[in-house]
Amino acid sequence: MNYTLQDTEALYSVWMSQKAKMHITQMEVAKRLSISQVELSNRLNGQHPLDAPFIDRFCKLLHINPNHHLPSLKGSVRVAAIDERLFNTKLTIDGEITNVRIDGNQVIIEYRVQ
Repeated sequence: MNYTLQDTEALYSVWMSQKAKMHITQMEVAKRLSISQVELSNRLNGQHPLDAPFIDRFCKLLHINPNHHLPSLKGSVRVAAIDERLFNTKLTIDGEITNVRIDGNQVIIEYRVQ
């Protein structure tokens, strides 16, 4: 797939936002991606073309779904699976559970202490 200048600009914009939120530097990201800081800079500034392996690794590192940010990928099924994760949380209650209900993204557990 060929990525456009708009994709590069969108990726750069997301990078600027995420690096502040994550308190991460360009040097740290380059190291985690096993590329040089110069190569990362060149990709983010459009001097080196974007490719799917780079975008996938970069977006996973930033915890973003490229499908939501890159114009060429909007609506793409191929990339949408990156953010689909199943989480499981277990906890132990010191007592007898009397009721469990769900309210939006909250699980409310009512219990009686013995």
